[in-house]
Amino acid sequence: MARILDLIEFIDEGSQELVHRIPERGSGDFRIGSQVIVRESQAAVFFRDGRALDMFGPGMHTITTANIPLLVDLIGKVFSGQTPFKAEVYFVSQREFTDLKWGTPTPITIKDPVLRMARVQARGAYAIQIADPQLFVNKIVGTQGLYRTSDIESFFRSIILTKLTDLIGEMGRSVIELAGMAEELT
Repeated sequence: MARILDLIEFIDEGSQELVHRIPERGSGDFRIGSQVIVRESQAAVFFRDGRALDMFGPGMHTITTANIPLLVDLIGKVFSGQTPFKAEVYFVSQREFTDLKWGTPTPITIKDPVLRMARVQARGAYAIQIADPQLFVNKIVGTQGLYRTSDIESFFRSIILTKLTDLIGEMGRSVIELAGMAEELT
């Protein structure tokens, strides 16, 4: 039986996936009238011909990619059995990912007004949530099929550690005082 429409959805089963692309590799040949189902905790970014064309919020959406079923078979013969109308859908999780850990891998050496030099370590947790799904896919994820919290954790750790080191250095406080300044350091 000929394929007329596609149903495109991603059911996130509580994983640590920030982004899931359909198809995971290559491009899809979704037909005109195909349905995209976006869950409450998701946004979907629709790409065609390598460009982000639309973003869908929760609900059922109809897509158009110029893959009209009667023409696809004819056009496909010219393109070695494949359609020239390529598309992908990136499902982006909109939920908050909590309890992501960071810490200094080794002690940070800082100037201390009382002790002269001190070696300190720090650790904590942070949460992330994607505010602009299309920008995130374009600037961070690229063409990857999956993007998990583990893929971005090292990026955030380096930013946190750099900012923390700079902030402690600028404060000019003693290590003894830092323990009572957790609020100012966050």
